[in-house]
Order: sequence, then C-alpha cells, then structure tokens
Amino acid sequence: MAIGDGAVTAGHRRLRRLGLAGLLLVPLLGATMPGGPALAAAGSLPAPPCATGAAGDAAAFADPPKARIWHSRDLGDWQPPACFGWPPMDLNLVTALSGTFAFEGGGDDLLARFGAASDWKGVRYWSASDRRWETFIIDSVALVDFEHRQRRPDFTPAELKSGADFYFLRADNRSAKPVIYRMQVTEAGPDRLVVKIGNVSPISALIFTLFDSGDIQSTYFLEKIGPGRWGYYALTVMHEGAMVLGNQDESYLTRTIAIFRHLAGIPTDQEPPLVP
Repeated sequence: MAIGDGAVTAGHRRLRRLGLAGLLLVPLLGATMPGGPALAAAGSLPAPPCATGAAGDAAAFADPPKARIWHSRDLGDWQPPACFGWPPMDLNLVTALSGTFAFEGGGDDLLARFGAASDWKGVRYWSASDRRWETFIIDSVALVDFEHRQRRPDFTPAELKSGADFYFLRADNRSAKPVIYRMQVTEAGPDRLVVKIGNVSPISALIFTLFDSGDIQSTYFLEKIGPGRWGYYALTVMHEGAMVLGNQDESYLTRTIAIFRHLAGIPTDQEPPLVP
C-alpha cells in the first residue's frame, strides 16, 4: 500500500466490521481504571476550550483530571467545533482527556516538548491487558519531509510557530511498522498553545490495516490558568472506517494518559499507574 493513499481492501474492511483484527492487537489508545481520571458526566459531549480565557470554565481543564470516551451512538450529529481544526468526518469514536499540571515555563517551553521528537522515545505506559508497565514508544524521530523519511534534528519552537506542516516518524510497541504523523501548530502564544497531530501513513498489525491515512486526528489545547499552572485538553477522533473494538473502553486511554504525562513533565511510569 502506498503511504498516504488511504487504500484498503474490502477484505480488510470486513475484518474490521467483524472485529477479528482485535485478536491481533491491543487497542492503540490506552485506558482508565479505578483510581484513574474520572469520567465526564453521563450524557455530556466533548467541549474543548476553543477561545482564550475558556480556562475559567472548570469543565475545560479538570482538576483532578477527567477522561471520557464517546461512541458513534452517543454522538448523534455532533462534530468537533471549528477550533478543533480538522474537516468534518463520520465519527466512530471520540476520546477526550482534560487536566491541569504544574509548570513554571511559558508557551515556547511547552512547544519545545512537542518539537523534541527524539525525547518521546522510551515513553512508558501501563498496559491494561498485561497489567504491567511497558515501553510505549520504541522510536521517535523528526523527518525532513513526508515522502523521503529522511531523519533530521528535533523541531525548534521557532520552526513550529511558522504554522507549516511538520512530520515525524514514531514506532510503538503494538503497530506492525513505524507510522508517519503530521503536526501543525495553529496557536503559539506565551500563555496558550493549540497543536494538531494526525496519522499520515496507515497503522497496521501483522497483515491488517487497522487505521487508514487520516483516520486518527488529535488536537491539543494547553493554556496557562494561573501562576505556575497550566490546563490541558486533548481531543481525539477516529473515522468511522477505522478499526475500533467494542467493549474495550478500559483499553482506549492509557496511552493518552502517557502522552499527557510526558507533555506535563510527569514520569510516565509514575505510580499509581493512571493518576497524573
């Protein structure tokens, strides 16, 4: 399959609908467990902090952290607001994690954590299936461009603030091969960041394509909410064609929590597993 062409065989689609590929892969997005982030109120819909100053709304940046998963049946005709920054799509599953963390630096310092692709190598997470700490990201590197996969030094905040598309390659412990992601910074001020990340190459396990190009789209909102305190909201959507397993809600958020911890400067394997 050519990278980025979104092609997938009808047979793969049938496997996804039947859920057979679930026998081959622990879900890619992680989990909540007792003691972890609290679930958002039943019946609520995702509500990212779209404008500067939204941090005054306690629901936007929760303390303690809150997490929620919505399936298509829960969403109705809901679509992410314009500030999410991606075109409308048919949704299969949506995840959100909101929280706060201590940080004395400014926006550029946090932006450097997004740009330092090499620092993501070795990030750990709590495996919900194996009930142990495992290495989540096996390799992570910045790329010169999308097509050639030529490695380059980490991105600098000055580069990222240009608003251009930047690409990085990441290998995790469950995917069959490394995946290329695209990152774009749409807001970069001293007190607020908005960063978009989506998969450009397909995500597969063994011979099965589980997610096509563009099937997973995430936007991260980070905003200073007080002296030495920042708010965090991550919203991820999956296209309806993606392989999403039923009855696996406990297994969709642990890696999202690992990402939150890394960006917040919290050891990703800090005990207890799911409390930031």
